[in-house]
This record gives sequence, C-alpha cells and structure tokens, in this order.
Amino acid sequence: DKIIREVDMADRIFADRGRAHEAAYTAEQHAHFNTLARRNRMLANWAAGLLDREGDQAYISEVMASHFIEAGDADLTGKLMADFNAAGVEMDEQTIHAKLNEFMIAAAAQEKGSA
Repeated sequence: DKIIREVDMADRIFADRGRAHEAAYTAEQHAHFNTLARRNRMLANWAAGLLDREGDQAYISEVMASHFIEAGDADLTGKLMADFNAAGVEMDEQTIHAKLNEFMIAAAAQEKGSA
C-alpha cells in the first residue's frame, strides 16, 4: 500500500513536470510568434513608406500574410523585392535582410517589455 502511494506520488510529480514543460514551451512559441508578427508589421510599414503606400493597411496585411507562404523569410523577401522592382524603387536583398534583423531586435524588445 505504501509502495503504491509512492508510485502514485512519483507519477503525479512527473506529470506535473511534463505539464510545466508543455506550458513553458507553449508560452515560448507564442512569444516567438508575436515577435515575428511585430517584426513583419515593422517591415511592412517600412516598405509601405518607401513605396508611397504609408498607412495602406491592405498592403501591410498583404506583406504580413506573405510570410506564411513557406517556412523562413524567403517568401517575405521575395514579395518585397518584387514590389520594389515593380514600383521602380532601388532595393537589394541585403538591405531587406538588415531591416529584418533590425526589426527583429526591436520586436523582441517590445515583446519582452509587454510580457
């Protein structure tokens, strides 16, 4: 009887640990998603300003949605390069990548500040 109680207690401890790890992982993933969304909004606003579309929420939403086409940032970078080329705005991928990094740092700081 005592052994059964000890086993039950050990099972509960491990289950509690598992739930705590799951909750931490979920919170981490949620924060990362929010940070990416902030970064992408900043990037979209920056691009909209260069394309004389500042404040154009439809365009900003379109840019943000392009990030979900495939994994990574290639889809987002490709969309912006195509938009800049179509508008005759001189741009290169290194500048876009530098802005992605700059905005990721700013978005992470904002996310950390809002947590």
